Amino acid sequence: MKNKINILIIIIGLAIGMIGAKLGISIALGATMIVILAAAIILDYQKTVILLGIYVFIDFAVRNVAGLAVFSSIWDELMFLGFICIFIYKLIRYRNKSVYKSTPLDFPIVFFVLIGILLVFVNSPNLGIAIDGLRAVVQYMLWYFLAVQLLDSTKSILKVYWVLTSVGTLLGLHGIYQYLTGAEMLGNWVDSAENITTRAYSIVGSPNILGAVFVLFIPMSIALLTSDYNRWRKFIAFCMTVVMAGGLFATMSRGAWISAAFGIGIFILYKNKKLLLPLILCGGIAVLMLPSLSSRLTYMFTDEYKAKSSQGGRIYRWEEGIEAWSEGNKVIGLGLGRYGGAVATNNDLSPFYMDNYYLKTLAEMGILGLVSFILLLICVVKWCTTAVIEERNRRKKDLMMGLFAGALGILAQNAVENIFEVPMMVTYFWLCIGMIMALKMDKNVYSIRDN
Repeated sequence: MKNKINILIIIIGLAIGMIGAKLGISIALGATMIVILAAAIILDYQKTVILLGIYVFIDFAVRNVAGLAVFSSIWDELMFLGFICIFIYKLIRYRNKSVYKSTPLDFPIVFFVLIGILLVFVNSPNLGIAIDGLRAVVQYMLWYFLAVQLLDSTKSILKVYWVLTSVGTLLGLHGIYQYLTGAEMLGNWVDSAENITTRAYSIVGSPNILGAVFVLFIPMSIALLTSDYNRWRKFIAFCMTVVMAGGLFATMSRGAWISAAFGIGIFILYKNKKLLLPLILCGGIAVLMLPSLSSRLTYMFTDEYKAKSSQGGRIYRWEEGIEAWSEGNKVIGLGLGRYGGAVATNNDLSPFYMDNYYLKTLAEMGILGLVSFILLLICVVKWCTTAVIEERNRRKKDLMMGLFAGALGILAQNAVENIFEVPMMVTYFWLCIGMIMALKMDKNVYSIRDN
């Protein structure tokens, strides 16, 4: 029990420390007092997790609604403080049956955070930038703990599940609309040699990140389709899957296409190995029948693409990143917030995003940081796999696998994008991992019956 309390204190301390570094101690403490009062009136703490499900809409509203823009850089920190207070409220209000729920991923996450803090102390040419870099890397991981602690029943988790897939569906509809109406692209998103006039980006602002949303949520909607017995809900889940697949296509994001195929393939392999070959054949037919899809994929294998990528594209960035790392301290890197990510570009320390989160981690945190991060991800894969294998309820098993397959797709896409540089995406990722662990811990067999 003492160990659990110590871990809890460390997690809350780290969270408030990160937020205090961003907001200033006085603002953080003042906001904490306000949300404590708000939390006192909350009766169903599990439903508050739905707010995380609509993260993308809250973020868009705060950044674009007049009068709210002042909160654009701090709203998620304030919400995190609010959730901490809701958790404290839960512990006090239900103290007879509410305890801290430890999981096998608690220590690996805390260990990685501590490695990050260590690197700030030993390698921070500019302390403010280093703290910002650390916060960008680890702050949103901490949502995992709150998701696990606040989601006590499979019924509540299923509500969040439907909210997440509904969010993906709405973004898919908007993405399809943008594609059909030829929405203007916001940047130089295609090579001049490609015959592509538009790419969907919805309210996310980036086709690659919008694609990542579908990479994560499509396996979840497939899991709803396979796990539910109600015909109407199965039909809705099928429609969600089709809409998100259409939105994924409209992004014209090769990395998202391949990562989604990987995640869906993992789910199909788990569900029925015999369906894998038909799925591959359907994918091949789709490539042949959709010229824009086939040309976008085959362009990657042309000499022109390789030349342009080596001159200023991904290959160039990867080579520059590896060279920058090799010229510095290989063990501890260049320093957090100093290369290949949002903090570095905002402070004019890096001319570009690395387009590979693992190489970005290597450049900033060195071998020590990359190894600790890879070990964390190995633990995620190990314990999520164990959770799926050990689950005996078929419906819960499918739901877990949908979450896990989507998460694996995101890890694959991180090899060609900085997906974890986007707060929304890293929050959604750790929310999904937290939901897997929460499903595993709910032993109430009547919460999701096999009928």
